[in-house]
Amino acid sequence: MQQRESRDGNVRKIEWAIRNEKLIFEAVEEERCAPRGHTGGSPTGHSYVSDPTATQAIRQVEEVYRVDVGGRPLEWPERWLTVVNAVRQWCGRDAIRAEIFKRRYSGESYKSTCYDLHIAKPTYHFALNEIRGFALQAAAQAQVIQVF
Repeated sequence: MQQRESRDGNVRKIEWAIRNEKLIFEAVEEERCAPRGHTGGSPTGHSYVSDPTATQAIRQVEEVYRVDVGGRPLEWPERWLTVVNAVRQWCGRDAIRAEIFKRRYSGESYKSTCYDLHIAKPTYHFALNEIRGFALQAAAQAQVIQVF
């Protein structure tokens, strides 16, 4: 059974990032390890003396701007990973929220979660709204979504 998506576009972005965390991480690692030219500077390579070691070191510490995850472009993937990690840690402070987070984003239906955790549907949705609210705050702070 497929879960319903939120009407809020920012929530959909966040939930997509949570569900695809592993793929995002792999895409970032792949981007960091991708072979590139050894010079740097202008396209002709004449702006300064080539230092391949320094160029590689800079690439390793620079923030990755964009990756493709499953054919979908994602800007600032490392920031998204930070958001997902912050939400997971915040949820870990409460056993019910942590379990709802784990089960929801692994694809389990709310009915199964409610039954297994012995909670009512309103309790589930209240906790889910808290998770989404915190995730929106974390994403706004990381500047990966726009809040109007």
